[in-house]
Amino acid sequence: MNFFEHQEQSRRKTVQLVFLMIAAVFAIIVSVYAAVMGLFYAQEMKGSTGGGPVDWFDPSVFSVVALVVLTLIIGGSLVKLIALRRGGDYVAESLGGRAVHPETQDVKKKRLMNVVEEMALASGISVPAVYVLDQEQGMNAFAAGYSPNDAVVAVTSGCLNQLSRNELQGVVAHEFSHILNGDMRLNLRLIGIISGIMVLASAGRLVLHSTSRNRKNNGPILLMGLLLLIIGYAGVFVSRIIQSAVSRQREFLADASAVQFTRNFSGIAGALKKIGGFTKGSLVRAPLAGEASHLFFSRAVQTMFATHPPLAERIRRIDPGFTGDFKAISETAAPFGEETPIVAAISDDLPAMRIDPGQVTEAVGTIDPDQVQYSAMLLQTIPAAIRRELTDPMGASSVVLALLFSHDDHEKSLQIKGIRQLFPEERISHILSLDTTMKGLAPELRLPLVDLSMPMLRRMSSQQVETFRQAMKTLAETDGRLNFFEFAIGLIIAVRLERQTKKPGGRYGFKRIEPLMDDAAALISKLAREGHGDPAHAQKAFAAAMEQIPEHTNRAKTPLMADPSFSEVGLAISRLAAATPGVKKTILDACAYCVLFDRTVSTQEAEMLRAVAYALDLPLPPFLMNRSER
Repeated sequence: MNFFEHQEQSRRKTVQLVFLMIAAVFAIIVSVYAAVMGLFYAQEMKGSTGGGPVDWFDPSVFSVVALVVLTLIIGGSLVKLIALRRGGDYVAESLGGRAVHPETQDVKKKRLMNVVEEMALASGISVPAVYVLDQEQGMNAFAAGYSPNDAVVAVTSGCLNQLSRNELQGVVAHEFSHILNGDMRLNLRLIGIISGIMVLASAGRLVLHSTSRNRKNNGPILLMGLLLLIIGYAGVFVSRIIQSAVSRQREFLADASAVQFTRNFSGIAGALKKIGGFTKGSLVRAPLAGEASHLFFSRAVQTMFATHPPLAERIRRIDPGFTGDFKAISETAAPFGEETPIVAAISDDLPAMRIDPGQVTEAVGTIDPDQVQYSAMLLQTIPAAIRRELTDPMGASSVVLALLFSHDDHEKSLQIKGIRQLFPEERISHILSLDTTMKGLAPELRLPLVDLSMPMLRRMSSQQVETFRQAMKTLAETDGRLNFFEFAIGLIIAVRLERQTKKPGGRYGFKRIEPLMDDAAALISKLAREGHGDPAHAQKAFAAAMEQIPEHTNRAKTPLMADPSFSEVGLAISRLAAATPGVKKTILDACAYCVLFDRTVSTQEAEMLRAVAYALDLPLPPFLMNRSER
């Protein structure tokens, strides 16, 4: 199953979750109504000498009960979902997590940061924020957020203290599977549903507490509170069943993906074996761990309906030779040994690599072990001065702005003049010094720098974001000779920050490609003209690309457009980014056939194609150049 199928499956799971929620709420309404009518009947029997036929269905009473129950459940869910709009940061902080600063001097946290960064660069997503649950001694982890743009990866202190680098990498790879497969949004919605259902139990406790001091003549109210409490916890019981149904199979998939991503089954298998032999296991003590238990790497709370498959079963699927015996692990922290990946040196001269365009969409949402090693190499080649800049919002934004400076001195002077209206002279001098430092960087480091900048860019205030976006726009429009990659860098940052400030969203504006044909033609025309200097060659590349769009064969052949402006292309990409995953796949496939018309990919072409994928919110891993031919 590929990335696009996973996304569609996640959408179907969401629909199933809605139906399960409706069924659960209806059952709760019927239960509360039955309890209310039972109280009415008991009161009538107590005050009358005779009995008559009982009308157990009273539409007016049922309507009132339904209204009250729906108000409580929907209100509780909305309150929680509004809180969850902060995304993964809110979830991590509510569970006791503390953000790991990129410049941390703690060797174990630094190792965790390196593993997360390697995985992010290898998968083609912006680097998630990293959290550690300092007070949790059990070994566990989770990923949370509405999309990769606001995702966090969190681990407990037990993971940091007990796991080797390979085992930690296996756990992180498991969590990246959840990020790439669209599980996170579903998981957050499930938290909102559970919170709404739990409101009934809270209402029952409130009624019992408020009437316990004066029990005289409060018997029916006390009984009603008790029934609400029972029904509320019955609803929670149902929620746990839903949690279990939603998450168990996805854990098997994430385990298998972790092995595929790292090509090392001993990493994740070793982590699971340590959990089985650890005295504290994987339990999490945070008060809100129950409602978020389906997020975790392993069972976080003891419940009748486990949200995760048994450890032994998970391990045997990865390591068939596992006997089922767990070696006892003490609570003493394991000796720290840094296992640094062996990486090769990077060169400025990258040869073109032969690649079939159809391989591009197949690579979306995947991580290859070679890409992880390649990402580790890229990280080691970034100068320490640049890495330090990426540890605070001002430095990270300065690095991105430096990427957008023109190489022509006259054009650069015009850009500097434009941003003087936005920044003080000291800030401009700082950006220019970064531009000088970054001139010697290999071209393939530009997109990774954008990925690495995102954790700090997300921390900017709304005013800082606005100023930053104005600066990017100024740099893009001042010199008048912006190339496609420089345009795409600005678009990627704008898209990611916009998704960050407008989450959770989630609705697709376009489910079919027909309304987007003109947008597709504009984007592909720009790619054809940028990637193929010869007009005849550009025309052939454009025609080959458009043939990959099935709907194109049913209409008049679309001609190669006269060079579209970047504003037109930006508008086209923003509309294409609002399409369903299936439509995006078709668009990216067509773009790949255009850029790779000659079946080879240079560094510039690889960056251009990945930039388009980024702007469409498609995690396209880096292309691995044939380094043996250097």
